[in-house]
Amino acid sequence: MIRLSENTHATLDLTITWQGPEALHEERYLLRNANPWRDIYPPGVKEAITGLRPGEKAAFDYAPGAVMPDWDERLVRSLPRKSFKPQSAQHREIQPQVGRFYPQGFFEGLPGVLPQNIRPARVLDASPDGLTIDLNHPMAGRFLRLAVEVADVRPKPGDTGGALSHIVERVCDFGPGMQACLRDGRPTIFEAPGALRRKDDGPDGLFYASPRMVNHVDAQASAHLAGIHARFVEPGALVLDLMSSFATHLPSGHPARVVGLGLNREEMAANPRLVDHVVQDLNADPRLPFGPGAFDAVLISLSLEYLIQPAGIIAECARVLKPGGRLLVGFSDRYFPTKAIAVWSELHEFERVGFVSQLISESRLFTELSTHSVRNWWRPVDDPHFPKLLTSDPVFVVAGSRVGGV
Repeated sequence: MIRLSENTHATLDLTITWQGPEALHEERYLLRNANPWRDIYPPGVKEAITGLRPGEKAAFDYAPGAVMPDWDERLVRSLPRKSFKPQSAQHREIQPQVGRFYPQGFFEGLPGVLPQNIRPARVLDASPDGLTIDLNHPMAGRFLRLAVEVADVRPKPGDTGGALSHIVERVCDFGPGMQACLRDGRPTIFEAPGALRRKDDGPDGLFYASPRMVNHVDAQASAHLAGIHARFVEPGALVLDLMSSFATHLPSGHPARVVGLGLNREEMAANPRLVDHVVQDLNADPRLPFGPGAFDAVLISLSLEYLIQPAGIIAECARVLKPGGRLLVGFSDRYFPTKAIAVWSELHEFERVGFVSQLISESRLFTELSTHSVRNWWRPVDDPHFPKLLTSDPVFVVAGSRVGGV
């Protein structure tokens, strides 16, 4: 079996874990064309993975500033309120909210920052007259653990070209860190006026009256979602698949018993995992028709963005979970935009992780919060969107454990 060296190319499965004030975060990323001859590695990594074969791995710990910039107070800037250029989404005017991230190009008066600059800036304070923003990288100042698994190794092509990757930047840029609360522990303001409204406020029962029988993510993304769920759902657990359809995101053969609650009876009847199902519109009636402590786990997969009372549904999930039971909320970047709450379309995908995390945390009904992202896998070649789309849909999951009591 070929070993990784400067004379090979490789696929590397990279995972960075880091602890935020409110949750443990895990970012998984597939570096699909690693070139050890050219790529930039953190200290010690290249030496440790040289000679590894597919399936072998190594792990490394890094202090703040070692592989990502340390937090720098000089990058906190004060600006007049008028420096934020008005934006709009779904006919809503976007105003800067405390804790939110916006492209640096949205702010006028930043030296060297062009209007097309999309690197994130975080609003720390906002008043009628002024703004305080943080230009630090969202992962600045954090302890990181990097795990590298060699997925495959192949001979280098005849030329010595290829991509030049800074492997930590590939994982950490343009998203990770944006799900964390503010450094001083303040929550992010997500629910500004109109945030929970939807473009299509018509009855959800009508929208979902006809069975769709379509996958909302590709098969690789579905497998990642199922794999994360399996880490938290014990064998034999009784699981509530909330807002269920014709597929439950658990691995084939996982020995869990699953009850579905959704809007279309035909879709759930076609779901082979369900031992029972209930038809209910949670936006019309958010009270779950189950007793306290009935379930070992609740899955909300690819659907939380459609709830107009998400905090109330989180509380209901806590009510029907046993102490220690798991809540797992998963989503991707694909959804029905007319049926999603307005704030969802305004958030960066990692801010959505923060939005869900904050909903769960502020309920004070869950502990052991963790977030999980999986990105940049290959899209299956038999997917209907291949080869127009080569990359699998990203997957995000927020997990929490029900505190004691029911």
